[in-house]
Amino acid sequence: MEQLNIVNLFQAGTITVGVLGGLLLWRTNEFRGVSFVLWLIAFASLINIFEETGLTRDVYLVSPIFIMLFGPANYLAIKLIVNKTLKPYEWAHLLPVIPFLMFTHHVQAIIALGTLWRLAYALLSVLILLKFKRLLDEQRSDSDEYSLNWLVGIVLLTSAFTLIDLIRLNTQHMISYELNLLGQGLNTLIWLVAIMVMIYMLSKQRRLPQHPIKAEATSKLTQRHLPDEKSEYTSVFSELDKLLTTNQWFLTPRLTLNQVSELTGLQSRDISRAINLCAETSFNDYINRYRVEHVCQSLVRQPNQSILDVAVKAGFSSKASFNKVFKQVTGKTPSEYKMNMSV
Repeated sequence: MEQLNIVNLFQAGTITVGVLGGLLLWRTNEFRGVSFVLWLIAFASLINIFEETGLTRDVYLVSPIFIMLFGPANYLAIKLIVNKTLKPYEWAHLLPVIPFLMFTHHVQAIIALGTLWRLAYALLSVLILLKFKRLLDEQRSDSDEYSLNWLVGIVLLTSAFTLIDLIRLNTQHMISYELNLLGQGLNTLIWLVAIMVMIYMLSKQRRLPQHPIKAEATSKLTQRHLPDEKSEYTSVFSELDKLLTTNQWFLTPRLTLNQVSELTGLQSRDISRAINLCAETSFNDYINRYRVEHVCQSLVRQPNQSILDVAVKAGFSSKASFNKVFKQVTGKTPSEYKMNMSV
């Protein structure tokens, strides 16, 4: 039996964090896919320790197959978060991994194929999250709080390091033991940090709204601008805009497309389409631009007010979201804007 090294200690930490994090997230149904991934990572780390110390390496080599398994497992976990359920046939994404269990002795080939497989699923996962954000933008004024953009960052970051680590894995017979150990340790540490961030962010994530399936049809329609279609929605937009500004409904916290439909008596699809065509923006941006204008006007009238208090009264439910939207609309941070007012 070979001695444990620093990488094995990182792997032991990954096992602990993965198991405990999985248990913590399991209580939320849509996070159970993430729990499964965390337990899979923990199990893979345990297998790595067993193989690297010689306990199971001579029995059967299993660890290369995890590289192929993580891609579809992550993809299904993200689909469960977004859709809140998985169709039975979607589990078939895991099936192609099974035949490769018989060929794990071809380590380099499995690693290369598995990395490409994993990167392909990472791309699919990012596309799902970006699509989810676009659909939320069509329905909610607080979509940033549910968009999971941070998860996109984690997927892209870990995918980049997976690709870099592929170079190490395929050249480990050419590099020194110390350099190989350093690369393995760095990759393991990055994954350990990534799963800790993911556990923390998901544990404080507000419960996601139901997947906006109905909005998808509207969103697809926005990509096809038929001749004179904009003019057909001009009257709808004018009525919407007048009602919204006169009654200041945009000040309603967490305002949704369905709520505006109920308030105005207009169809949700017509509202969304009118905003897309006439304002050339999403429902989220349309509402939040009015909120930012309201904040600016309030600060002019009463410059001694707290910016955050004004933002809350304007309908913003998150300081981070307010700061982001304010910078997008005015080109300045709220503090910079207020400072320039006094100059």
